[in-house]
Amino acid sequence: MERGTGGLAQDPWTGAIPPKEGVRPGDACGKVRLESTGQLARDFVLGIHPVKSMLNYTLPKKKKASTLLSLGLSELEAAESLIDAELFRESVVHLYFCAFYVSQALLQNDLGAKSSHEAVERQLHKIYGKSRWFRRRYVDLHSFLHNMRNEFNYRATHVPNPRLVKSKLTVLKAYVAFAFRHAPKVETLDILRSIYEKNSQIIRDFSYDIYCPKTYAHHTRVTFWQPPFYLDIFSVEQLAEKSKLMLKGLKVRRHEDYVVGLNSRLDQYKPIQLIMLDIDSVDSGVEHELKAYGGVLLKSGRGFHFIAHRVFQSQAHWEKEMKRFKRSGALKGHLDQDHIDISLRRGYSTLRITASAIKPTIPVFYKEL
Repeated sequence: MERGTGGLAQDPWTGAIPPKEGVRPGDACGKVRLESTGQLARDFVLGIHPVKSMLNYTLPKKKKASTLLSLGLSELEAAESLIDAELFRESVVHLYFCAFYVSQALLQNDLGAKSSHEAVERQLHKIYGKSRWFRRRYVDLHSFLHNMRNEFNYRATHVPNPRLVKSKLTVLKAYVAFAFRHAPKVETLDILRSIYEKNSQIIRDFSYDIYCPKTYAHHTRVTFWQPPFYLDIFSVEQLAEKSKLMLKGLKVRRHEDYVVGLNSRLDQYKPIQLIMLDIDSVDSGVEHELKAYGGVLLKSGRGFHFIAHRVFQSQAHWEKEMKRFKRSGALKGHLDQDHIDISLRRGYSTLRITASAIKPTIPVFYKEL
């Protein structure tokens, strides 16, 4: 019986794996055997193989697409964990919702404010079903996972074929990688520009640290200052690339592990600072607490980074606010308190914004508060 999977004749839940769903050499920019979502994010979110997107979004749509891609990554991580634990039935819903979020990220120009599952699937077939640059197997995958989710949520009582589930996971990883290459996203430049526009009379510089994320003390660490008018002249990715070459030339050990982190300091000569927090998990209480400041949440692997829009012009005031966050009941159990302690000892905060082998997931925009 066919279920929108490109002519699959056998029972799709327990039958053999369709050969056409196998990953072919050359798919996903030549890297098709993705071992983990960490590797996926490192290779494709970092843009190791940049591809010019066929899509063009306004900033609000870029924000929505970025949020959807972050949600898709979370669902993919959950599905991977369940499949590794051989909980195949439980993984099905996460596989589908990963595809659901990713498809919406690629359809921002073609969907309404609120779209049903049927509407997303219908538009995916309409817009990309015969597209030359959008692989048909991703359209078929979305339909297959939608049907599979409905089957195991509402009708079937048996366990899905493990080989089938694993094969769909492989194709889904390639689909997520494709979406990260082509869906316009909120970049670090967009976030910094937004902060500057809200505080242009106060901010004189942005600063970054180039450091090894494996250790926070007693290791080579370089600080780089960037006046706001240089934001459009060179990118964070260029800074990371050139910094690693410099460290290599200086014979710094494990220079390939170094990352670029955005600092809270906004002036070379005055104690002007942002609130920046490292957060392990987020719920409605955490979001309500942070919303009072306004800012952006970035998804960083399994955790989150928060960068506030509010600027403090006194070191004492900044330290007081950081200590208040540490004592906050709403953030208890969610906030990385060690990060606050280190920031207070150093005199400023740093949040990673690029990736390396030991920190393979680059932080991506999740939500504006």
